[in-house]
Parts: sequence; C-alpha cells; structure tokens
Amino acid sequence: MFRLFFFLFPFAFAMQNTVQKADSPFKFEAVDLGILQQGIKKNVEIKGKNVSSQTIQLESVFDQMTGGENFIYPQKITPGQNFKINFTLNTAYMEGDFLHNIILVDTSGTAWIALVQGSVENPIVFSERILDLGYYKNGAKKTWVFYVWSTEGKPLKLKLASESQKEFKAEFSNVKLNVKDFENIKEGGTTPGVKISLSVKELERPKNGQKSIRKIVSFICENYPNATPELLVTGYWE
Repeated sequence: MFRLFFFLFPFAFAMQNTVQKADSPFKFEAVDLGILQQGIKKNVEIKGKNVSSQTIQLESVFDQMTGGENFIYPQKITPGQNFKINFTLNTAYMEGDFLHNIILVDTSGTAWIALVQGSVENPIVFSERILDLGYYKNGAKKTWVFYVWSTEGKPLKLKLASESQKEFKAEFSNVKLNVKDFENIKEGGTTPGVKISLSVKELERPKNGQKSIRKIVSFICENYPNATPELLVTGYWE
C-alpha cells in the first residue's frame, strides 16, 4: 500500500547495533498471524521468558513499523519469569506480507527484538494501482478508466474520499467482470465490479518547486469501511 509508513523513533537506527550485538535475555515464541483482512484491528499476544540471571526493567515496548498500538507489558521481569506482551495491530494501512520488529527497551537503553509475522489481504482489488500522468500542465485534461472488485465477490459501493475530491473527480458504474486474467480484465464476466472513470480537476503545485508529481487518490467503500482503497498518480510538472 502506498501509505506504508515505517514508524521509526529517532533513536531506532542508533540502537540497531545494540539490538544485533547484545545476547538477548529473552526467548520468545514464534508469532504468525496468518492472513488478515485489511482494516481489522487484531489483538496480538507475544509469549516470552527471561532466560538470563538478571532482572530486566523495561522502559518501553513499541512496533518499529506502522500498525502496532496500545502496548501492555510488564515493567519488571525476573530471572526465569514467563511473561506476555499484548498489543493491537491496526491493519488499515498495511498490505501484503509483513515482518514486524517489536522493540523492547530496558532502562539502560538496551533494546531487543520480538518478531511478529503475517500477511494483510486487501479485500478491494484495483485493475490499476499506479496511474501515469506523464508531463502535466495545470488545467490539462486527463482521464483514466479502470476496474475495482472484491476478493469476496461482493458488489461494491465506492465513492471518492473528500480529501481527493479537491483535485480529482470520479464517475462510477456497476459492471460484471471477467477477472481470470489480471493482465486483461474484461467486462462480461460473472464477478460484480465497478468501472471507474477518474479525471483530474486541477492539481495543487508544490510551492517548493518540486518537479515530480505523486498524488494518493483515496476512495471510501461502504462494504469495507475500515479498509483503505487507494491508488497512486505519478507524473512530472511541465
């Protein structure tokens, strides 16, 4: 997904050597969440054990990538103690396979990693995810036509998100699609879909003189209100 942010604290890079070199006092059970539908909030539990002879005082626990929130963890972990870390994984801006580093930081600043893996499936499929604007001059007309459908075969109700309506407009029509060949999506099949004609209204040019164009176009889907269906428009200012 185009909003795949890496949520890195300023000191995260600085402590990579510490994470890699330190002998971890913790042993964690593997966490594989399997396939999750985009937009859900998944409660995650990591089980660990302090296998060292030292008591560890935790100062913070966080997700090094986007999605992890509301962490609950013990502040004091004694030698031999079994413990749990619980948090919520918000998949709204995630898509595809993921491997998240859950960072545990003690009061001395030393950090260790627990791993959480899985995959996020977007229930809304676009026949095009990146639209080429080419060389663009403000006021020029540009329209793309593409298709959208659900992985579950549901008829979709879509509209352009309010933040995208400032620069784009869209027309929607319900169609039946043949989606067997993703490289050659055709009308006339059995899968309920939406035909979208997306047009440029007027793009806001960056004040810093940036020449490249990168615009995220967001949609809202009534069927999947927590998902984030979006595509990317790229180009270059004349």
